[in-house]
Amino acid sequence: MKRYVLSLLILGLIFGAGCAPKDKLYTPSEAEKKLAAFCLKEGETTIFTRIVGKTLWVYIPFDEPLFTVKPLSSNEPREKKKSPLGLLYLGGQFDEQKNFSFEYDIVPDVISADKLTYTTSYNEKISKKRQLMYTALQESVFNMTPKDSPDFVVIVIAELKTGVGIKSTLYLSDLKQYMTQAIPAEEYSLREWNLIFGSDDLANDRQGRSLAYEDVDWKDFLVEQIKRRINFIVTQSDFPPKSDPDKAFATAAADTLRYYPFTDYQGVYLYNMRAKREMLFNKVQLKTFEEKSAWEGHGKLTTIHFDMNNVQPEQNKK
Repeated sequence: MKRYVLSLLILGLIFGAGCAPKDKLYTPSEAEKKLAAFCLKEGETTIFTRIVGKTLWVYIPFDEPLFTVKPLSSNEPREKKKSPLGLLYLGGQFDEQKNFSFEYDIVPDVISADKLTYTTSYNEKISKKRQLMYTALQESVFNMTPKDSPDFVVIVIAELKTGVGIKSTLYLSDLKQYMTQAIPAEEYSLREWNLIFGSDDLANDRQGRSLAYEDVDWKDFLVEQIKRRINFIVTQSDFPPKSDPDKAFATAAADTLRYYPFTDYQGVYLYNMRAKREMLFNKVQLKTFEEKSAWEGHGKLTTIHFDMNNVQPEQNKK
């Protein structure tokens, strides 16, 4: 199952309320208490939290199955969208030379699209819990003192019966921008790192004691996000590269890195395994691959009030 599916589920769930700052700024302990109290009162959901470094972990035990499987209805499409390219392998790491390093195997996608007979979706209650969580973060963590505010939030929803979990890692500033409509839904869906995982220790773990709580590493976060964007370019984009994908992948890396404050790196290394082509771009060279998206620079909606008393009638209207 693809890791990006959860983000598509949560889009559009979050944003009825604004993000106006509160008069009172919370300490870490106050924010955690506020977060837990809000979830319990507003959603009858018990959560468990832990702060490690600059990362806030939130654990949500779930007594029902996370997923439902059902046959496709007669009016639903039964063929997967066909891409001109196939991504057989994609690996990524932050190497010893401080480069974001990626290797990939790309082939023309000559395999016919699979026929779909069923669909897998999330339990409807999951979406409600996610909506609750984002609203709770807005009411608590968004209003922490700046020096104590986390950089990242990790949300784990665990199916207690089977030990299957959904782990979502998000950069708090990204969520704030999304909730103020500074970035659109499609962009935010590429910025949240989602992982479906399983563990025997997670089964019946109602308080999340089996999790390995760690501070999110910027390098790991950025590697996974760049991989996510590369996967999107090949498998989901309306305009996938039809031939040589190297430039598109360099653009994915360049755009990801410019969105974030992490600067302790030298460049980006790409290795096209099938073409046996190596490419190394330093920071200056990466800038040549940056592509400004249509949404950038628009920011929040501004309302302009016109004085209707001074509006002149149109002349010579055709």
